[in-house]
Amino acid sequence: MKKIKENFDLTKVECLDFVTIGLACHALCLIEYAGVLETIKNEGTLRESRLQKYKNHHLVRAALVTLVGAKILALTNNAYSLTDLGKILTRNIGALMLPFVGYRSLLAKQFELLDNPTSWKDSDIDYSAIALSSIEFGLQDLDPIVLDIFKTIKPKGTICDLGCGTGKKLAKIGEATNCSGLGIEKNAKVIKESEKFTSQRSEIIRGDITNLKGIWEDVEVVMISFVYHDINPMKKCIKFLNSIHKHFPRSRCLIVIDIVSLSENLPSIMPGFDYVHGLQGITPRSYEETLETFAKANFNILREIDVPNMPNTFIWVLEINTNNN
Repeated sequence: MKKIKENFDLTKVECLDFVTIGLACHALCLIEYAGVLETIKNEGTLRESRLQKYKNHHLVRAALVTLVGAKILALTNNAYSLTDLGKILTRNIGALMLPFVGYRSLLAKQFELLDNPTSWKDSDIDYSAIALSSIEFGLQDLDPIVLDIFKTIKPKGTICDLGCGTGKKLAKIGEATNCSGLGIEKNAKVIKESEKFTSQRSEIIRGDITNLKGIWEDVEVVMISFVYHDINPMKKCIKFLNSIHKHFPRSRCLIVIDIVSLSENLPSIMPGFDYVHGLQGITPRSYEETLETFAKANFNILREIDVPNMPNTFIWVLEINTNNN
């Protein structure tokens, strides 16, 4: 992500350049969805003559031309190829697909939501697209840190991932630690997608993590990744934290991986994060408000990591303060 910032200084961008950048985000997501980006990445180039095979070759060409204008693709001798910037964006494609594809229906009705904020439906969010995009989101900067944390903890029992999505991260952690994994996911379509990614060590079950019904005494470490901010209001969030020990009585720690909103002490943002939640009528918690939830639920912070190259993204390793429970 850092290299992208070095290529774009928005203070020097002209109006039409800004329009090109905005449209290029949609164009890049479109050619990724169509499989065109994968072809260019694997083969090095895509010749203009091959565009005829696509049902809407006019749209595909328009997307490619837009990306040439944004210097994400180069067009040489009637063949498209990735520029250096394009290669960086391709490696981080999940960061674009998550807001622009996962929340595309919400983005399309943003003007309606301005006047009628409750008009959106849960079906306006493509949870499968979000879950699949999340696999690559943080693949280079976040995932190695998470694996190192688990290697340091050295769990012997089951690792539980609350709101696990496809379960890909859980499977990777299980392989690295030789531990079994339990994933709990609410969305049935996402659970179906998880069949492609789970290993023999991991199991994905359906459940609402804010209203769990079982007790899992074999779970040693509980993790919640990019879901914690969705548990609102604060009272509900604290209730959720207080339920961890009840449902996982032998758990040693809770690992929270999450994004926070900007505040006076942290005036940066994770691009797209605040906007897609604003479309849902939600103001995400700030860093300070997030720490407040931990304190009110009597959790001690054992370790805090500010994830490099991922703005406003933190990992907290927490333990229950049993002295105050």
